[in-house]
Amino acid sequence: MADQPPKLNSLRVYIRDADKILFDGEVKAISFTNEMGVFDILPLHQNFISIVKEKLILHHQEGRKEEINIGGGVIKVYKNSVNVFLGIEKL
Repeated sequence: MADQPPKLNSLRVYIRDADKILFDGEVKAISFTNEMGVFDILPLHQNFISIVKEKLILHHQEGRKEEINIGGGVIKVYKNSVNVFLGIEKL
């Protein structure tokens, strides 16, 4: 399958822990805390990897905010897709 061009107004977000998928869908932004403080990811963000602390905030298209409390994890942003892997402290 050929790469699809990234959407300009949304991010594809996939959040999972060792046991299950916690979220799989599109949002307009995601916020989290890392060692530098609060961080926001918007559509077309630069690719990167970071440690995630405390909680994730999903900013849905209709304006609703959804908080997901976490212990910690890794976030990877690549080509307008955000993958969050939780529970890494168990590894």
